[in-house]
Amino acid sequence: MSADVMSRLSAHNMRGADHLPGWCAVCGRPHPERHHVVSRSLGGSSGPVVHLCGRGNALFDADGRLLHHGAAECHRLHLWWADGEDADIAPAVRGWQSAFWAYLITDFQIDTWDALRLPGWRPFP
Repeated sequence: MSADVMSRLSAHNMRGADHLPGWCAVCGRPHPERHHVVSRSLGGSSGPVVHLCGRGNALFDADGRLLHHGAAECHRLHLWWADGEDADIAPAVRGWQSAFWAYLITDFQIDTWDALRLPGWRPFP
């Protein structure tokens, strides 16, 4: 991923901004949808949003690539604020020293609390 795309990712994601176009925080594709990190139904309507590629619940684009907004809606993309103080809740992010957003993509639908025990969590670029 180019430095230009990286700078746009950091400038447009995880800050609750209400503008588009942005850039998908996972893959860098343009023109994503905003996704509430905490579901609106669970009280997250005023919380942080992340820009993710795709529209609605579609899981794949015409080329068969995973769409991250659909993956999040279908509980296959999981987001977590990793700050090093949540080792008992999220053993997969134990030992991370700095605070940042992390994500995990699974091949199947799984609850976020269960996903926190899986390996493979990655920081957002």
